[in-house]
Amino acid sequence: MATSREVYDRIIWDVRLDTSAFVVGFQERLSSTGIREKPLAQWATDGDIPWHRIRYIRCGEVVVWDREQHLDLISSGDLPAAAWKSETTENLVEKVVTVLDSTAIFTPRPVYKYHISGWQADTQKATAVNLETLAIASFNVLCDIYEKDKIATEKRLPVIVEQLRQCNADIIAIQEATPPLLELLLSQTWVRNYYISDDSKAATVKPYGNLLLSRLPFTLVEHQFSGHKRVLVGSCEINGQLLHIAVLHLTSDYAQNAQEKRQRQLATILAYLQKLPGNSLIAGDFNTRGNEQEDILTAAGCVDIWEQLHPDVAGYTFDPQRNALAALMSLKGIPVRLDRILLRSQNRDWQPQSIDLFACEPIAGTEGKIYPSDHFGVRAVLKFAKSFPASALSTVRPVYQSAVVVIPPDHVLPAIQAIRERYDARVERWMAHINLLYGFLPESYFAEAVEIIAPVLAQLQPFQITLADFQTFTHRQSSTAWLRPVVQPEKALHELQAVLENLFPQCNEQSSKTKAGFTPHLSVGQFPSPEAALAELPQWQPVNFTVDAIALISRRGDEPFEVRHIVYLGQGGQGGSELGELVKKWEPELTSAQQLQRDTVLEVVTQACAECLGFPPSLQLLGSARLGVQSSDSDLDAVCVIPTYLSGEGFLTSVQQKLQGLCHTQLVLDARVPILRLQLEGICFDLLYARVENYQLARKNPHNLDPISLKAIVGCWEADVITEVVSQYVSLDTFRQLLRAVRAWAKARGIYSNTWGFLGGFSWALLCGFCCKFDQTSDTNIEKLLSNFFQILHNHDWQQAIALTDVGRQYKVQSPRDWLPIVTSIEPCQNTARNVTRSTARIIQSEFARGAKLTQRILAGQEKWTTLFEPINLHQESEIFLILKVSNQDKHALEKCCGILEAYIISLMIQLEQIGIFVRPWTNIQQIGNTARLVLGLHLSADLPSTTVEQLARDFLAQLNCQNSSFEVMTVNDASGIQ
Repeated sequence: MATSREVYDRIIWDVRLDTSAFVVGFQERLSSTGIREKPLAQWATDGDIPWHRIRYIRCGEVVVWDREQHLDLISSGDLPAAAWKSETTENLVEKVVTVLDSTAIFTPRPVYKYHISGWQADTQKATAVNLETLAIASFNVLCDIYEKDKIATEKRLPVIVEQLRQCNADIIAIQEATPPLLELLLSQTWVRNYYISDDSKAATVKPYGNLLLSRLPFTLVEHQFSGHKRVLVGSCEINGQLLHIAVLHLTSDYAQNAQEKRQRQLATILAYLQKLPGNSLIAGDFNTRGNEQEDILTAAGCVDIWEQLHPDVAGYTFDPQRNALAALMSLKGIPVRLDRILLRSQNRDWQPQSIDLFACEPIAGTEGKIYPSDHFGVRAVLKFAKSFPASALSTVRPVYQSAVVVIPPDHVLPAIQAIRERYDARVERWMAHINLLYGFLPESYFAEAVEIIAPVLAQLQPFQITLADFQTFTHRQSSTAWLRPVVQPEKALHELQAVLENLFPQCNEQSSKTKAGFTPHLSVGQFPSPEAALAELPQWQPVNFTVDAIALISRRGDEPFEVRHIVYLGQGGQGGSELGELVKKWEPELTSAQQLQRDTVLEVVTQACAECLGFPPSLQLLGSARLGVQSSDSDLDAVCVIPTYLSGEGFLTSVQQKLQGLCHTQLVLDARVPILRLQLEGICFDLLYARVENYQLARKNPHNLDPISLKAIVGCWEADVITEVVSQYVSLDTFRQLLRAVRAWAKARGIYSNTWGFLGGFSWALLCGFCCKFDQTSDTNIEKLLSNFFQILHNHDWQQAIALTDVGRQYKVQSPRDWLPIVTSIEPCQNTARNVTRSTARIIQSEFARGAKLTQRILAGQEKWTTLFEPINLHQESEIFLILKVSNQDKHALEKCCGILEAYIISLMIQLEQIGIFVRPWTNIQQIGNTARLVLGLHLSADLPSTTVEQLARDFLAQLNCQNSSFEVMTVNDASGIQ
């Protein structure tokens, strides 16, 4: 008798079963009968299902599983007709398929997916996906059961894995897979994007067998012809239709009556596939010569893709005359096309586009004697011939790892977060938010969902929300406190939620869980009772903000929710260009409210400076504010010009005293340039000073300034040079559009950070100015300008400095210090990219090359801008990860230690590079509670032990002045597994 968990998994896995037909009965002591029923489909697959309390499962009036009666109709195959999907939806499949004889049973098998804790059976129902093209690869990889001492398997396995990676196929069918190959595959980061037919136990590949890998979720059955001769059939739902993929390895001519056995095996497979709705692919080693099986394949409606696309090309996949391993294994020495990919698509839903061979070259260093396998691999690409409807997303089951929300802007968050940090147990998991849809679609559908949402939200106008006062929800043993949104216009928020729910009607929990319908709220904490909540919560001053966008958020594993997409309201029906929307997502311009907030902060600081000086001060903005490209996450930096007779440090001290009680301040006098740091209304502001008699004259005679004043004011002058030079070639508005686009792209690709060895905002501004100056096309179209930006930098000789002025071009590049010389314009000229290391230089240059290639394809209509801005998957970028953890019970001490660690991390990166390690830093320090984590992705040489890396890191940490902080160092093969 199967366990309740096994029965549940079988119902969820099997696409043929109608999950909505099943009801679970479980013990509930508060129920009058002691038993409570709940539809099986309503259980969250990752929720707390009470397996030990489940007493029975019924389908309609028929009990199909009963713990006390030891009844299990699911395992015995005696389910009632109501358990199977209806024939009208073309999903009726016999519960046990018998082909040719009663022993040909296709048995369900688990599918495995990588999670934080490793490879595990995937218990979630296989979700539907939409695809325009599908790539499938098939490869017989040659097991080492025979001629083991001659085929150099230890050399072949890593080459096989690399060949499969380079295929970049959505579906991979492998024959003659062995446990060592499976173990190597499961250790690869790129394989973690796939679902796979076996796990580390290697139950189906001993001593060898078939494997099926798919980026698409699938269900799986197998039929066993003999001891190790099996066929796997995976089923995916694509574009609203089922696609079945059979992975086979038919009997070879080494066996007696081989042709007859192959005929029987193929007939069994085809008869099974013909009973299934949808389309089919058959991939593998057919061991077929010529047209041996042509009649049965033609009768079944199967098309050999190679013959259809290359009727006049032999396409030998087993070639003893070319492949030394094939010559070793061959009986007759005759080249043949044993490996095939067949398509059965009666309505021609899928059209073959291409098919090619791969792994056709000998392994380097083997003098042509050893190939990856005795077979060559086959890779085909198919195109979906019909356009799939947007409504297809309405069939995707919602999950509780994603949501659509309204997120308050930065200027109102500090007051909310101060309350949540004290009272909300979920403050680390959720950002402050108002739920619109929860649960929502899996993250893999977000891009398609945005395409549906954006044009609809473009018709809605932004509106105002005031978080007015505290309210409570009462639960059985607790109470949740929340802030009540008051909306103007009154029904705008409800209309927004209704519009979204109409697009995704299955995501209706927010409107259906109470009789009152949708109740917008922003949760701030949990309390024993409403009375306790109202007694403990502080006095609240109403705050208001504009809702001009919604966010699609999700969490991965145990990580907190993060924003993945932002969709804006009120585009007047225009929707904006695809590139424009992407720039808004990654580098949004300031809203009028945000700009007003910054102007207010600047006025407060200006007033404090005026009171200290006794006259109206001259405050010169720095950075992005001076260039006119501020975004919501930009800080404000300014230099106050003061008379030469004043003490700069005394001036900053006086300003600090004037601001006492208005905001949090920190005076840093021991820095290279003294700074007064303050935070007001959620805005970080750095105030510097420059002792200058006349600002305009000082630029012409900078040598008259003291060193500290020059260092402070030169940033203003450098920004002015950029705008002066650029305005001779393009408008400042065009330059700003390009710079925003480049900054957005750099942030999306994880290479925007001077601290972590990449490029900071000023370097990116210089690069954009350089490209505007030397772009010969004179085109002001932002899309073409961005493409030219990548072309110029990809083709640039990095032995030469990038500079805007003649004096900058005279800069002497010093190798290896100046990996990317991006030089300032005013003497003494400096490399703004001096933090770039050997590794990060390679990363940046490869990103320029990628951008150059992709933008050409985008402008030719062959790609979308989303491809260029696709966030990099850092988990897949490295072979091993160095994790530095720091802990401190004092929050402020932890933040200070993190600042020190971030300031000196370049030193550790360079030390690692000096012992031959390639470093890919993650450009942030992840802080949760009293612990922070820094991650460096590494590529090590085979002879360098990880213990050497760890000791180097420990020595580095020992030199930092982080009192009362504890450190932990480790190297792991998967950074997502570190909690």
